[in-house]
Amino acid sequence: MLNFLPMENLLVPIGGGNEIGASAYLYLVGGKRILVDSGIRFNPEDPYPDFSLLKSLSPELDAIVITHAHVDHCGSVHLLSSLYPETPIYTTHETAQLLSLMVEDAIKVRYIRNRNSPDEWREYRLLDEALSRLERRDFYDRIVLGDVEIVFYPAGHILGAASVGIFYGDSGFVYHTGDISLTPQLTTGGAELPSEKPTLLVSESTYYYSDRKFSREEAIEEFYSTVKETVERKGKILIPVFALGRAQEIMLLLSQGMREGKIPPLTVYVDGLAKEVSVIYENLLERELFNFYVQPAPRYEGLSFEEACMENLREADCIVSTSGMLMEGTPSFVYAQLLSKRSSAAIIFSGYMVEESFGYRLLHDRNVLRSFRCRIERHHFSAHADKGEIETIVERLSPEKTVFVHGYPNSLKQHGLNREVIRF
Repeated sequence: MLNFLPMENLLVPIGGGNEIGASAYLYLVGGKRILVDSGIRFNPEDPYPDFSLLKSLSPELDAIVITHAHVDHCGSVHLLSSLYPETPIYTTHETAQLLSLMVEDAIKVRYIRNRNSPDEWREYRLLDEALSRLERRDFYDRIVLGDVEIVFYPAGHILGAASVGIFYGDSGFVYHTGDISLTPQLTTGGAELPSEKPTLLVSESTYYYSDRKFSREEAIEEFYSTVKETVERKGKILIPVFALGRAQEIMLLLSQGMREGKIPPLTVYVDGLAKEVSVIYENLLERELFNFYVQPAPRYEGLSFEEACMENLREADCIVSTSGMLMEGTPSFVYAQLLSKRSSAAIIFSGYMVEESFGYRLLHDRNVLRSFRCRIERHHFSAHADKGEIETIVERLSPEKTVFVHGYPNSLKQHGLNREVIRF
């Protein structure tokens, strides 16, 4: 157990410090114990935050906060909640609707080779129990924990994503960005920063250590060009996507491109978990994502999954499917194998890759790339702040202290490491 003075304020990254995945950040502030996020890693050998460390540091928690519904931030919330069954879980209304689907799918993927095992059903039961502890809040509502108050700020990134403000003492203020972007997207606005000056700013750093700048306008034009060229040579297109956020953005971009005449009319099938997430997005946004050209991939009775994918490729010009990183065993991986020998086809990546993924190897391993005759392109539509945006956030907020997390640092200066005790 970590002993601390009543007026001592600490941050301990339990996961997601010097890495992307398993985000979990313990705050001891104003005498309260608050955990922000409880995610998973894409490494099946070590998927969870260090819950044993967390339990030893903080036998009880006053609040659990989930910033958004990507599984690297919420995928282990049911396991965390089972350790703290009396602790409420706070999140936004949108995240609450998306979280249950995303965590359930993460459980299903984890047990894909051991379906209906006792461990799988135990996790589903724990998820049901955790969902009963969710408390949904609007942006800018104040969650009062004695002398400490928690506020959600719009973070951009994806629908419902929140940055977390923690107010304590006479003027203390922690601002935890979560995954953040100042750039508006078709499915969500940009982040809205607080007016208060933080005592401590804790910022994601996914792209902070890269000098690459993201131009959304250039990425869209390059994307349309690749789609147009592929369709004109009668080739099929696969766009691997994250089910939550990226899939819906790509769907709207394809519809917009056809409407504006920048790409020819084409039939788009949306497959995998992206189908279900897109239905939730339509309800939350009160806006149609599916239309005459962009449709959910049909189901085929009596066909194997690979046969269904082959049928979809016969019917559609473009497949938008999960996973975005071409993880083995996912629908997009099957589609990629089917298209790999077609020189007229194209696979268009649109986002981040972890080194464990097949998509990363395809982009970086020449031996893997040689086995694919189809065109491989990457047009980056980032939902994260780049280095310039993060520097803008730091400059506008002018915090007393800054700590970076959720990234792979090329310098340890100002970066919070897993298990490190950070005082502020």
